[in-house]
Amino acid sequence: MNRVGRLCKATIVYAFVAVTTVVGFGSLIIFGRFLSEPNPNVIGLGLNSAAGLAWDTLLCLIFFVQHSGMVRRSFRRWSERWIPPYLSGAVYTFASAGVLVLLCVLWQPTGSPPRVVEGVFREVLRVVSLFAILAFVWAIVSLGGFDVFGTGPILARFRQRDTVPPQLAVKGPYRWVRHPFYFLVIVLLWASPVVSTDRLLLNVLFTIWIILGARWEERDLIATFGDAYRRHQKAVPMLIPWKLPAKLGHLP
Repeated sequence: MNRVGRLCKATIVYAFVAVTTVVGFGSLIIFGRFLSEPNPNVIGLGLNSAAGLAWDTLLCLIFFVQHSGMVRRSFRRWSERWIPPYLSGAVYTFASAGVLVLLCVLWQPTGSPPRVVEGVFREVLRVVSLFAILAFVWAIVSLGGFDVFGTGPILARFRQRDTVPPQLAVKGPYRWVRHPFYFLVIVLLWASPVVSTDRLLLNVLFTIWIILGARWEERDLIATFGDAYRRHQKAVPMLIPWKLPAKLGHLP
């Protein structure tokens, strides 16, 4: 490939990586804004309370099916018939971002008018949320070269480098819980100062899904890491950091 052709290809690759990153981060920012908004009624559908709760439940289920279904090993094997493996992570990012934004935009506030916690208790919730966000950063740093939005394989292919095989995370917050990201999402959900019927529905459904999703994910982790992950399961709690951090000696 000549210099001009390689430059064009590099422009396309890096532009795609940039767009994927912006889409991923943007969807998370929109969801954060959604959680802090007392009445997130972007597109009102005129539904009564019962219909609104049913609609909101449907939006959550769509997100759950997409988010948990596309990440499964079985789905990835099936999707590789049409999607090159190096693109699967980016495709997952676009799909997850689209469904998450759809949930935020089409969500229907229901029940009595929402209340916002004020005073000292609200400041406590803000501190808890801040610590959760900092813990997210800690977890990402602990993973080293964590590929947040699935762009790593794309860059590796363009640079003609081998992708780094997955490593079992045992540092930082992973010494406290096996799924720190899931735990922190639960914390952020319940630390929201907004109190309403539909927000309670969101918190309960997401909490149940996270617990179930963590159990499903552990099947894939056992298939990938085998006995090493089984020892990790015995030494470290799944979601709730109820005991002191485990020593790294439980793993090879």
